[in-house]
Amino acid sequence: MRLLLPLLLLSAFHLPAQEVPPPLTEYQGRVIARTMHWKGAEWLMRRVREAEEGPSQMREQLHVKPGMAVCDMGCGNGYHTLPLAEMVGEKGKVYAVDVQPEMIEMLKQNIESKGLKNIIPINSLYHDPKLPPNTCDMILLVDVYHEFSHPVQMLAGMRAALKPDGQLVLVEFRAEDDSVPIKPEHKMSKAQINKEMNANGFKLVREYDGLPWQHLMFFGKAGEGAATPVPQAK
Repeated sequence: MRLLLPLLLLSAFHLPAQEVPPPLTEYQGRVIARTMHWKGAEWLMRRVREAEEGPSQMREQLHVKPGMAVCDMGCGNGYHTLPLAEMVGEKGKVYAVDVQPEMIEMLKQNIESKGLKNIIPINSLYHDPKLPPNTCDMILLVDVYHEFSHPVQMLAGMRAALKPDGQLVLVEFRAEDDSVPIKPEHKMSKAQINKEMNANGFKLVREYDGLPWQHLMFFGKAGEGAATPVPQAK
């Protein structure tokens, strides 16, 4: 019996890892788009992006303040990460998360070229954002949520990473607008976004409708410690 407990404890450290759930191709009636390959990274930095999407306008609407901890989820090569790092300042931090190691390597090169010290690159998994719990004031997802093959697991991980009053911010191309020149599987409607967020413990607290092509929607945690709704900006 004396040997039994040590053997049981030892075996506990060698239990098989929890199996990763299979990737989804559809969720809540929506077709999940394929992840943009890292070889298309130059498209993220295209010169016309400012005119097409208004990213500076979008970042202004985030109301980021110095000292905040912000996550750029699906950061790619850092198009939004780098300006966010300047917005949070030396006392703030930006978690830059991407599932493709090649994107993370390009991001690191861009960080080094800018001499920024407040960015934490994270090579995530498809089902796990690998964010530390209760650390983020805001998690920004620009044109990336619709590509998640494990939306439930990712939303749970991000919800855990948000502070009680933190916000999850979605930027998605408008499915309601046929004039937006993006493939249908890479668009989302407001109704679909709300449907999926509500099903995973989030509630809409603010939205901004002034971007050229995209929805900009802010979600807080539903229930305990949820973010307080504020007047909508149009």
